[in-house]
Amino acid sequence: MPSSETRKVVSRGYSTWLLYGTFGSMAFLLNGLGAVLAPLQKDLHVNRGDVAFYPSLFAAGLIVVGLAGGPFVGRIGRAPALRLAIATMMFGGLLIAAPAHIATLLGALLLGLGAAVMIQVVPAVLAAAHPKAPTAAIGEANGLASAASILAPLAVSAALAAGFGWRVGYLVIPMVVLAAITVPIWRISIPDAPAADEQIASGPSAPMLGRWVDLLLSVSVEFCMIFWAASAFIAWDQASPSQAPALASLFLVGMAVARVMSARIIGRLPDPRILVLVCAAVAAAGFALFWAAPNVWLAAAGLLATGLGIALLYPTTISRVIAAWPQAPDRSAAVAALGSGIAIGGAPFLLAQISDRTGLRTAFVIVPILLLVLAVRAGRSASSSVQPASGR
Repeated sequence: MPSSETRKVVSRGYSTWLLYGTFGSMAFLLNGLGAVLAPLQKDLHVNRGDVAFYPSLFAAGLIVVGLAGGPFVGRIGRAPALRLAIATMMFGGLLIAAPAHIATLLGALLLGLGAAVMIQVVPAVLAAAHPKAPTAAIGEANGLASAASILAPLAVSAALAAGFGWRVGYLVIPMVVLAAITVPIWRISIPDAPAADEQIASGPSAPMLGRWVDLLLSVSVEFCMIFWAASAFIAWDQASPSQAPALASLFLVGMAVARVMSARIIGRLPDPRILVLVCAAVAAAGFALFWAAPNVWLAAAGLLATGLGIALLYPTTISRVIAAWPQAPDRSAAVAALGSGIAIGGAPFLLAQISDRTGLRTAFVIVPILLLVLAVRAGRSASSSVQPASGR
């Protein structure tokens, strides 16, 4: 959670900017995936459920790294892991642009594996490189990643409108950045991880399962919107393939705005359970407008409000997961990565499968259901806040 440390100045040297570039490229590819699902579905002549495998394969990478990433990075070192992640993402990008269906599926899996390793390594390296202001450095990296996330659907939209195709919009910018980083990233000094954390049993901890479930629900809601909002504009509002990604980017704009203001918001709502309740209520109201709007502009306004509400659910729930095992943050981060992977691969895929049977509008009802479950859990936890946090 933000603290006074976020106001400290980060000494942004050459190495820091390289790390920012790698993290931003990863965010571009992850969040741009939702913008390319509709044109990819058209290119491959498949239904929505079939292209839902692409986010699921991406998420499979997070799950694998959540289960085995810690020991793997500890064995080979952070520097080789980061270089391998860059190479894996670049190769995955080339495969996802291939005309063969099987190749594109493998490309999505490789993108997920590379992104997952990057999510694990880059914040840890930034924290080690900036010991006096680790939160500020990681916050800047996430801020640039948010900007890249907004740019991704806009780039896809512009490429489609210009007749270049979705591959140009989705791949050119991150591939150029990653290619430019490839050589210099081999020359910088990347600190390795410290000695392994003590066993969890050696110190106090909080129950993990309930906090992990809250994280799962939060990420599920977020990525249902990221992956399928563009398709909703096409199906419900007759938006063109080039207009839909641009409209869908408003969700990411709303998230970015709220996260920039996170310190002020959290200052007014310091109790994370109350914050989750408020965020879920704002997100639900925005979603209702997006879902039921009679025209595309009201739907777009609703999507922007949904992004504003959802924005702080992930930062809040992941901070509680990591705080559950304060003496073993690497292990709790791996547990969080596992939850994120299951959420990204599960809920959007389920939404797509339901949509092929009942229609996309009906399938999207999964979003308010998830928000309601999250709000009920937060409400129950807040009502018992006179006791120590139970992890529910």
